[in-house]
Amino acid sequence: MRKPLIIAGDISELTPAWLHGRGISAVLCDLDNTLAGYGQMTPDESIRQWLESLKNAGIPILIVSNAGTARVDAFCRPLGLPYVASAGKPGARKLLEALNRLNVGAGQTALAGDQFFTDVLAARRAGTQAILVPPRVKGFLFTLRRWLEKPFIQAASRDKKS
Repeated sequence: MRKPLIIAGDISELTPAWLHGRGISAVLCDLDNTLAGYGQMTPDESIRQWLESLKNAGIPILIVSNAGTARVDAFCRPLGLPYVASAGKPGARKLLEALNRLNVGAGQTALAGDQFFTDVLAARRAGTQAILVPPRVKGFLFTLRRWLEKPFIQAASRDKKS
């Protein structure tokens, strides 16, 4: 069976201890509305601290974004974060490339993102844990999207581990 969907109240809950307790030793992470608002070029202080805590714990993180290279590079380069741009999520091909770059197995990796129909489905297709986090910026479109995603999130949350 598929791994259950993990729903976090905030990305900062994904501490090194929390990740290790779930057998997660590497993190793939969406960019837009997961780490920063759309078009936001630098992370806020809480995201910087979260990224630093993972780095200090030896947990590799790689950004996997559907945004173009210029956008993702502008955010990741100053932070020294590796990335895959134009990822084509919910497809898994670029996620599998990311796992290869990190030299980690899918079973020990999680993809954290704010969208069910892109991030969660991509994680499932790649065989990684899926962690759904709330978006950085909420508005009408978020409310509508979550309403549409709700039955799928509930069904995915009930899946049992094999």
